[in-house]
Amino acid sequence: MSLKFSLVHRKDMTKGAPADRKLYYGLTRVSIRLDLEKLCDAIASRSTASRGDIKLVLEGLIYEMCSKLTEGYSISLGTFGTFRITNGSKGVATPEEFNASMFNKGRITFSAGTMLRGALKDLKYEKMQVVTVEEKCDKEHVY
Repeated sequence: MSLKFSLVHRKDMTKGAPADRKLYYGLTRVSIRLDLEKLCDAIASRSTASRGDIKLVLEGLIYEMCSKLTEGYSISLGTFGTFRITNGSKGVATPEEFNASMFNKGRITFSAGTMLRGALKDLKYEKMQVVTVEEKCDKEHVY
């Protein structure tokens, strides 16, 4: 299956480009959402474990990851990848001025492992069909 993409017309961010120059850039789109239930069904179809067992394990994994990440752990799931919490902070002139309230909101960072990076090697792309609908509208709109 191919990744769907559309084209967007945006400012040229190339160094030294004229300020008014625009280029077309490809932007991939999510075409299908896979929720936890469907993921459990897909895994169950490839194993001897039941859908319920798989869901129980995945929910346990999610619970433990939340707990361990907030304790400062980095969580490695082998060739799948690694999760960790990262964040920056506001700067101060001296160490004495710094306090914990100066940290920015934390983010969960994921670094793909070899298995996921391998999936990127043979990506295929398919341009999305753009449908333009022109309808007359008598309602007031705010722009």
